Amino acid sequence: MLTRRSTLAGLAGLTVAPAVARAAGEKYRGTTVRLLTERNSHQIALQEKLGEIAKEWGVTLDVRNVTTDEIESKVVIDYVGGADTWDLIYTGGVQRMAQWAYGGIIKDIAPIIKAAGDPNVLAWDKFTDAARHAVTDGDKVWGLTCATSEQSYVYRRDIFEDAGERAAFEKRFGYPLEVPKTYTRQQDVVAFFTRKRGEMLAGKALDRDFYGTILCDKRGTFLWHTYENHVAAFGVSVYDPKTKKVGLTSPANVALVKAMKDLVPYLPPSHINLSSGEAATMFGNGQAAVLGEYFDREVLTMTRKGTPVTLDMVGFTFFPTAEGNPRGAVSGMRSGPPVVAIYGRSRNAEAAYKLLEAAVSPASMDDMARKYPGYMPARMEALQVKAAADPTSGYLLKLAAAKVTALTDFDVLPYPSILKASEIVDAITGPLSDILVGAPMEAKLQEMQSKVEQIVAPL
Repeated sequence: MLTRRSTLAGLAGLTVAPAVARAAGEKYRGTTVRLLTERNSHQIALQEKLGEIAKEWGVTLDVRNVTTDEIESKVVIDYVGGADTWDLIYTGGVQRMAQWAYGGIIKDIAPIIKAAGDPNVLAWDKFTDAARHAVTDGDKVWGLTCATSEQSYVYRRDIFEDAGERAAFEKRFGYPLEVPKTYTRQQDVVAFFTRKRGEMLAGKALDRDFYGTILCDKRGTFLWHTYENHVAAFGVSVYDPKTKKVGLTSPANVALVKAMKDLVPYLPPSHINLSSGEAATMFGNGQAAVLGEYFDREVLTMTRKGTPVTLDMVGFTFFPTAEGNPRGAVSGMRSGPPVVAIYGRSRNAEAAYKLLEAAVSPASMDDMARKYPGYMPARMEALQVKAAADPTSGYLLKLAAAKVTALTDFDVLPYPSILKASEIVDAITGPLSDILVGAPMEAKLQEMQSKVEQIVAPL
């Protein structure tokens, strides 16, 4: 029986030589492998690498890109309709992966690894602990982690260090200006830096409104991930599998939602419809003081030619936490390693796996990390090499060594609630979105509580 500790541990190995990989690929010459994915920093890098390997092997790679909003409905509709349209599908993080796994939409690839996998290419033990944990479920393996996608709190170091701004902040609040370590201090910081067009910031007149921070509050996946970033910090238990209780009217969740609502005056008016990419672009365009977002997306944004805010103007650190956090969290943030899986109705599952295996090998990850500034590898060796060449990437090594509470979707929605993730996300983000545009908080939290209780009742 394939187990994470035994057989997969035995699949560890060293980087495979390119010639060996090409020889292995000869078996699949003439095959077509179809990939459904998104266009974000790590998926762009992965598509290019998959394409390079497919060309060497004589395999046709057929890629279709859709948005984050579209991918879930597209995959589910195709599967329910009986379509065998795809071979590889990007699940995003583990939230979709779990639902799709237990619904048959993606395959357990453990049998394919055992029958056709190459230990030297897979190099299982060279993945980070988080990357292995993200895809394993007992004896089952639901895909391969294709990158590291962790959160970071990016801030405008240039304006935080401006002498005039520092003096004005301390005069107003009675303590020195620094990157906030608690959500209470964050409130002061974002209020201070919110300015109107024409006002001065670090000695210069603003040519547009400037905001303390930006939240991605578009209802659904984006607002859910914003909410998750606060769950660890405030110690919220969305669902307790032992007691089967839902905690959305708990003091912890009340405090969480209040903290999000209190930020609204310091957010751009478009926050309620913003996606992650749009928020990162606004920060890169010089429209906010701080932003909590995916580190790879932040780095990619600020390395694009013509982006006003560049890496030398910013700093990266951990998210704030709530004061008196019941879980003792030093910081709280979502951890969502990106995963690519084999579609349940794939016509070329083995070829698709072998192509994916080669594309996320140690050599491939190292190559992607060198070529793409926004790509952060999911293997420690490749990550260390990248950090040595690019000190900015050292944030991820710092994160790995810190006592930060980084929760995956499995942590926020522990089994079996993860199987109802889509319904729970809708049940939480709907009322939460209403609160952020002015609906009564108490009534909407009760609505949130009741809806989720109904969803998990049959579990």
